[in-house]
Amino acid sequence: MNLTTRIAFRHLRSKHNFGFITFSTLLSIIGLMLGLASLIIISCVSDGFSNVINFKLSGIDGHIRVNSYLNQEMSESKIGEIDSILQHVITSLKYTAPYIEKHAIIKKGTHIEGIIVYGVPEQALEEIFHLDQFSQSQSKFHNENDIIIGSKLAESIKIEINEELIIFNPEKINTHQLFEAKIFTLANTFQTDFPEYDRLLAFIPLETAQRYFGMDSKMSGLILNVDNPQEIKETDIILSDALGVMPYMTTTWKERHASLLAWLNIYDIPIKLIMFFITAVAVFNIGASLWMIIIEKTRDIGILQSMGLNKSNITYIILTEGAIIGISGSILGILFSLSILYLESVYHFIQLPNDIYFMDYLPIQISSVYFILYPSIIFIITLVFSYFPAMKASRISPSEALRYE
Repeated sequence: MNLTTRIAFRHLRSKHNFGFITFSTLLSIIGLMLGLASLIIISCVSDGFSNVINFKLSGIDGHIRVNSYLNQEMSESKIGEIDSILQHVITSLKYTAPYIEKHAIIKKGTHIEGIIVYGVPEQALEEIFHLDQFSQSQSKFHNENDIIIGSKLAESIKIEINEELIIFNPEKINTHQLFEAKIFTLANTFQTDFPEYDRLLAFIPLETAQRYFGMDSKMSGLILNVDNPQEIKETDIILSDALGVMPYMTTTWKERHASLLAWLNIYDIPIKLIMFFITAVAVFNIGASLWMIIIEKTRDIGILQSMGLNKSNITYIILTEGAIIGISGSILGILFSLSILYLESVYHFIQLPNDIYFMDYLPIQISSVYFILYPSIIFIITLVFSYFPAMKASRISPSEALRYE
């Protein structure tokens, strides 16, 4: 450790004539610690929240859907042609599945609800919709009359696993004035924490849906999943170019939830701005503390100059003192934020109402970027605020400092 650095440490550790200087320095360190920790925690929570929402939306909805314009039904041969095109043009393709989507009416006892029924192959329950991750047990069809529904819907119609319910086809009611009903057995339930999905969606075997809704060898469309759902836009462009403008259209999970995703991109900005201003106040306090230290140590600065230290040495001493305060606050902020993030990620002590936030605890996504980026920015700002007191100290004349000594 060189001479100027040792002097800087001694200045900070030495007793001050005014106790307020020590208090102000400690307050600056604590303020910097809390501000930096808040920025890191908010960023990690924001990333965790966005990741959970994106995973659930891309999972339960499928990554890309291929349909015909005007929602016309597609034959199995057309589905096969499109599937063949997908295999050739999309290198990140994971799984494709035909599906049938129909509105229906569900009845259990005196309870009646409107639902959206998906007829899908059994493998699609996990490969496309990831139902196993939203269920307490494995989701599969044991027989052709099995049905899987959301937890909110199950609560609404008061049904348990292995109990029977009735599905009505509203199209037959409208077109033929016939009440066509079919009995299904509840095989499993899922809970995504999105009320729209948990209250409206139901899954039945694809062949059963074809027979019940009179679609023979036709489908509503094709759903596919890729390796990276976040880069779905590039995949959609490739697929659209391969399929052509007509007669097919593609919709991605991001397009289907554009409003919610737009909100996710900006919702945390005001909070981060507030935390940044709080941190800026703490950095400003560091500059104020250095000003008071300079005023109190004017005599010492004069003595140091008379002993041979030049203006650059004096500037370096004050800048070092500011850096020491900034680094101390940053290290404490990093340790404090890591402690909070670790405890929350392990014990989930912050609980959330899932009907509002789409999850029942505060999710955490720890990223090393924030632990490097934010302290680096704060360190640079601290040096900037420390520079002005340092320049003031370097201009102190030894004769003026020691005139009355």
